[in-house]
Amino acid sequence: MIGLHGRPTLDELLEAVQEFLTDLIESAVGPEHVYHLRVAVNVLGIVRREAALGAGQEAEHAARLAALGFAGDRDLAGAVRAGKIPPEAEADVRATVLADVLARLTVANPTYPVEEDRT
Repeated sequence: MIGLHGRPTLDELLEAVQEFLTDLIESAVGPEHVYHLRVAVNVLGIVRREAALGAGQEAEHAARLAALGFAGDRDLAGAVRAGKIPPEAEADVRATVLADVLARLTVANPTYPVEEDRT
């Protein structure tokens, strides 16, 4: 589905900027600017992944917290700090935190090496 704004889509626009920076500008800037250019290209990649995955990840995150009985991150963090996580829930809390970290890594750095089963 293309959506209200039609084509080019948000992802297509961001991809075009990434390609422009990588294919045309990188070879034209001096070495003192290449690092910052690559950072900018990486930021665009993060924005693209968050735009594509963020809403689904947010919904999954909220569902995981709700399954544990927490309204949000602040509630979970407070319970952990206060030592109010019952021993029988510790594995579920660890699995929730790990899933959230992996979701963030998927957006921020999808090439980061991750061991599959760490629960």
